[in-house]
Amino acid sequence: MRRLRHAADLVSSFKQVAVDQTSVNRRKFDLHETVHEILLTMGPAIRMTHHSIECTIKKGIVLESFPGPFGQVLTNLVNNALLHAFDASSLGKITISATQRGATHVEITVQDDGSGIPAANLSRVFDPFFTTKLGKGGSGLGLNIVYNLVHEAPGGSITVASAPGSGACFTLVIPLTAPTS
Repeated sequence: MRRLRHAADLVSSFKQVAVDQTSVNRRKFDLHETVHEILLTMGPAIRMTHHSIECTIKKGIVLESFPGPFGQVLTNLVNNALLHAFDASSLGKITISATQRGATHVEITVQDDGSGIPAANLSRVFDPFFTTKLGKGGSGLGLNIVYNLVHEAPGGSITVASAPGSGACFTLVIPLTAPTS
């Protein structure tokens, strides 16, 4: 019964993520649960690497926003870290955390302990077609899509901080209630 319940929960999570990813519907959602569902759908891709993901988001941060675009943002940030942050022999770690900022915003960080971003590239990471992996799996569109999605539907912002050898940290600040226009 426990395994059947777990399987039913997985199917339900996959279904909700699939619905969210194919629509730009606004709804209330718990950030912890949504991130957990997104990471479940990414499980096979993550398990193909030697890297781990830790989510430290507590339950109870509720947004009235757009979980579909948020899911695309999170997926792109995790995939970007898996592709760019770690070399083939490293055992990398990605940490996803969130802190509510007052009654109006939430700050979400996606941080890796990888190789970091060279200072010369930091100002260009959100530019379209900028990639350091051209011909090796990078299109240069992932972070540009992230930037546009964060600024459009939820009305948020995104920044990046990094130092070579010290990983990268992407910080999103999103309103708990997305603007209506």
